[in-house]
Amino acid sequence: MTENKKAYLRYLTTRSETDKIEYNTLVAIVKRETRNIKRQCWETFVSRIEHELHGRQINAYKIIKNLNRN
Repeated sequence: MTENKKAYLRYLTTRSETDKIEYNTLVAIVKRETRNIKRQCWETFVSRIEHELHGRQINAYKIIKNLNRN
């Protein structure tokens, strides 16, 4: 069981403000880390496309074409 879920269950049983604050803090940390990981993945993806534009352009154009479909 994750820390987040444990904190949430603890808050549900006690309904205390300190448990609620602890749970909200953990939720904020998870959101922040998720945003950072998504940002890093996007930057890696874009840098790979930029690298392929100077090399094998066929792969880069396929990726860009698929992005436009979504």
